[in-house]
Amino acid sequence: MNYNYPQARELTEILINAVKEKDGFFYLAVSGGNGASVLFKLWRDIYSALIPWEKIELFWVDERCVPADHPESNFGNAKRELLDQVFVLESRIHRIVGENDNVLEASRYSKLVYELVPQYNSLPQFDMVILGIGEDGHTSSIFPGQDHLLTYPEPYAPSVNPSSGQKRVAMTAPTILNASELVFYLYGESKKAIIEKISVKPDNYSFPALFFLENRLNCRIFWDK
Repeated sequence: MNYNYPQARELTEILINAVKEKDGFFYLAVSGGNGASVLFKLWRDIYSALIPWEKIELFWVDERCVPADHPESNFGNAKRELLDQVFVLESRIHRIVGENDNVLEASRYSKLVYELVPQYNSLPQFDMVILGIGEDGHTSSIFPGQDHLLTYPEPYAPSVNPSSGQKRVAMTAPTILNASELVFYLYGESKKAIIEKISVKPDNYSFPALFFLENRLNCRIFWDK
């Protein structure tokens, strides 16, 4: 594997320092996709001994409603690419169960996150949330036109991919914005078109990813082209 991913390395160094500086557990929420795969492979092959895994409580930003062994499962991909090859206690891995009905699972996972993650402003506050951006501008399975997920009061909500009809579970905007550290990590030249569209900053939030960039100070994009 080519490990020349300077932006992924910079983000990983930020993560390592934040985990080391945190008293107690570090609550991390990760996404899926190509960007996540790059991060997972770096964390596994280069940073395995440098990341304080024993302090991390791992959660997911979103999930497709498929079994864990399905190639589109965010948890399944993380398990194969990272978790099976580093030492993380199973009790600190908190997956969204894609096999479940998305309405019921969004409710169950919201309750779990409320129970485990410290709260701020009456919402769970993750120490870091790592988002991706789809080529249609979606993030966290919040797709264009799903504005209700930008104000949804619970940490997680059911979602549906409008193109495929695939059911999903998504972290909602209030909880995303409540994170101590909110970052995007993107990988690949294919992201160029959507980055250019977002950079124009249209007057509405037709691209959900733009909502977070506009409504959260110090929200950074790390992009390895």
